[in-house]
Amino acid sequence: MIIKDLEHIDLLNKLEQAGHYAESQLAFYLKREFKEDPKILVFNNLRLQKGEDACQIDHLVLHQYGMIIIESKSVTTRIEVNALGEWMRWFNNAWQGMPSPILQAQRQGKFLKDYLEDHVESLLNKTIFGGQSHFKKMPVDVLVAISDSGIIDRPKNDKLENVAKADQIADKVKTIISSYSKSDSLLSLSLTIPYDFHKDELSRISDFLLAHHKPPKVKASVDVKITPMQTSSPSPKIITANSIAPKKTEGYKPVEKPLVKPVTKAIPSLSQNICSHCQSKDLTILYAHSYYFKCNDCGKNTAIKNICVTCGDREKTRKSGLLFFSECEKCNSSRLFHTNTSA
Repeated sequence: MIIKDLEHIDLLNKLEQAGHYAESQLAFYLKREFKEDPKILVFNNLRLQKGEDACQIDHLVLHQYGMIIIESKSVTTRIEVNALGEWMRWFNNAWQGMPSPILQAQRQGKFLKDYLEDHVESLLNKTIFGGQSHFKKMPVDVLVAISDSGIIDRPKNDKLENVAKADQIADKVKTIISSYSKSDSLLSLSLTIPYDFHKDELSRISDFLLAHHKPPKVKASVDVKITPMQTSSPSPKIITANSIAPKKTEGYKPVEKPLVKPVTKAIPSLSQNICSHCQSKDLTILYAHSYYFKCNDCGKNTAIKNICVTCGDREKTRKSGLLFFSECEKCNSSRLFHTNTSA
């Protein structure tokens, strides 16, 4: 079950766009596999904050026996991991070192357990012996998802079972949960009690994580500061474009010219794709002379009219597999605005 969908984010940086594309790719695979499974709860792009410290988790899977953190990496060329666990990527025709996403996800796991432990009394039930259950021993498995088009060079002494292509991650998740389920069955007659969430605990933890998600503050793409100019007056005076006028001379006729091209078209939100007839969000993009939305509820069509938020021009739609991007040629920008659920 998808508890938190991947949020739409307007990104101008190409590296950030590539990272968001990788997360979108994996979010699609997880949704296709687990959207109908109430025992597997998926959070995409979850961000938790504790004081000045923050933890951004690309994908989190909450299940009966613990949690799985999945780190998405945009790799369209090649990555290599040596015998010492050091990571490199082929970028701009050269090998470059990169931080280990496995260690990154492990640090996220530690943050997550400490964060939940601060609220353990309200999230977990008491044990059968009357004591308090804790998150400290909760299993947190780690997976790393590489873009489908990437190539993984694995070390000879290690198969890196927790690193896989994005389309293989869902099977990895099922294998991890299945291994805990088998252990649970084998230990049911012994005195060893495996880590096991009750149904009401899963519900409370899920609601808690969703309520405590802190999306990052989006900075404006252009930050213009006007410096006050000091005059003889004790108070600073701000000089603006409207307050500057040429001196009138004989025969002078001022030419009125707008400083910025006005945007006269309405700018819709790219994150709100809805049917124009019934306002449903269950849409599929089809093509017939041009791309358009087909409503899966009422069956009617809605035109795609995305407008660039920067210059106000009409954007073009580009398809890549099941993903659809809205692109402005003038601004050289590209934004993911829809993902079809099937081909």
